[in-house]
Amino acid sequence: MDTRANQFEDGGLAALGIELAAFANNLPGGFFVYEAHDDKRILYANEYMPRLFGCDTVDEFMEYVGGTFSGLVYHEDRQRVEDSVWAQIDSVPKDDAVLRDHVSYRIVDKSGALRYLDEYGRLIRGTARGDVFFVFVASVFTYEGAVGGSTVPPHHAVSAGVDVLTGLPSMPYYHGHTSEFLSRAFARGIPMVDVFFDVDHFRTINFRLGYEGGDEVLQRVGNVLQEVFPGDLLSRFSDDHFVLVTRRQGLEERLELAHDRVARILPGMNVELKAGVFELSPGETTIPFAHDRAKVACNSIKGRYDRHYRFYDQSLSIEEELRNYVVENIETAVASGWIHNYYQPVVRAQTERTCGVEALSRWIDPDRGMLSPVEFISVLEESRLIHLLDQAVIDRACEDLQRMRREHGVAVPVSLNFAPTALSLFDVPAMLDKKLREHDIEPELVHVEITESSLAEDPELLRSVIARLHRMGYKVWMDDFGSGYSSLNLLKDYDFDVLKVDMEFLRGMEGNDKSRTIVSAVTNLAHELNMTTLVEGVETRAQFEFLRSVGVDRAQGFLFSRPVPYDELVNDFFRRYPPE
Repeated sequence: MDTRANQFEDGGLAALGIELAAFANNLPGGFFVYEAHDDKRILYANEYMPRLFGCDTVDEFMEYVGGTFSGLVYHEDRQRVEDSVWAQIDSVPKDDAVLRDHVSYRIVDKSGALRYLDEYGRLIRGTARGDVFFVFVASVFTYEGAVGGSTVPPHHAVSAGVDVLTGLPSMPYYHGHTSEFLSRAFARGIPMVDVFFDVDHFRTINFRLGYEGGDEVLQRVGNVLQEVFPGDLLSRFSDDHFVLVTRRQGLEERLELAHDRVARILPGMNVELKAGVFELSPGETTIPFAHDRAKVACNSIKGRYDRHYRFYDQSLSIEEELRNYVVENIETAVASGWIHNYYQPVVRAQTERTCGVEALSRWIDPDRGMLSPVEFISVLEESRLIHLLDQAVIDRACEDLQRMRREHGVAVPVSLNFAPTALSLFDVPAMLDKKLREHDIEPELVHVEITESSLAEDPELLRSVIARLHRMGYKVWMDDFGSGYSSLNLLKDYDFDVLKVDMEFLRGMEGNDKSRTIVSAVTNLAHELNMTTLVEGVETRAQFEFLRSVGVDRAQGFLFSRPVPYDELVNDFFRRYPPE
């Protein structure tokens, strides 16, 4: 093993006459440094880290974990930990020199014992070794299911304590008391459940309020949960996630109460609390398994405003199997041509002629048939594979534009949607430019749609991407305006060519003067800012006539057409609504 790992640069500490090793070895807990790229190689570990793993020396520890951070984490937790760390890192500006994360996970020491670590990391950018993580182990607890039932010697243990931000019990404490808590309940015949909570769209809250404001929201959410579930075992899991073990009786009423109270935390901004529930059986379910299933149930209703909680059931098991299938087969689907483009036309309001189409992906599987976008897009976003789908959609759009121009003598612009994760995973402007050059397509024939929620992900990156797209000749649309936490600042701070108004503004418009006034005002404001207006979700002729009367430029919706394959677009729709 390379002992030079413990020769990481001392930097400013050396200027104070303090060596890094002397400082780190006197810390009351574990401390290590690892590269934030490639194989996540550990560059430094203090003398506490070997003891956590039952090793005698740093070299023995390094050999045991393979010299990498991934080798340090229990294999079942690696993907969750990596997703959690980078989700936290991705939520702050890229130009921040020091970025923070907080995560809990399991390790296995040399005796085979499972132990929980609660750690705080700092991403330091631009060091002599590139981007590196400094990691401090805040607490450690031996998991009750450890092989051989080994315990932590007193001089190795750090008090599990409480979550620093919310004051709730920490995850190590939570896991250390779950078995006893459930045993007492089951002994009395009380049915119990595991609940996973998520504050939906929390990144948007951070974007609007800043990180201090976001922390305050989490503290208040924690207070609400403590008050609604007094005496139950509750902890902040990580980020904006909370976990709970409580009795089954009356759960629905308490979940509704918690949801309603959390929704009132911020006047003028709806804080949406989602909950997934897994029903526990005595002696049949491990807590990590229950957490995973409750989380799956919670994730299944994220982004939905009609459901606040969901119980894990057989249908979710089927959904989970489908999620795994999507992740495992996306590369095959792209290579085998299972990804198809459907197109939903855009009509110019004053002339009722086709002025563009929006490309929407469909997965047509030889064994499973048609997969709807809701079955695979969010899965690919969460697994950071969405760029594979985006590249396939770009290729097919370019091929169809070529075919349209060759066979019909005309080509209408195609708009493409890009998820926030895609913008950070690959260089969208460069990819577009490369694909369009390969297919001999002009930039004015491809427009880029960016959703309102994307603006909360990485504002600086987004500004840079928009500026580059404009320099390269592309039009950029703001999609779904009005779908979430719309702010006029978004129109001030970003340079969009088209404002695409969400269909929510149109619901009940015929009998709601406020909706009509808002649509009219947004249209006028967009025109004053030199933006074209497009309203999506148009379903009735009355809606369309109103939009035309207030000056909306373009319209899209089922009144004109659902998304259709290329052949149906050019052979049917173009006959009814000829291209410009």
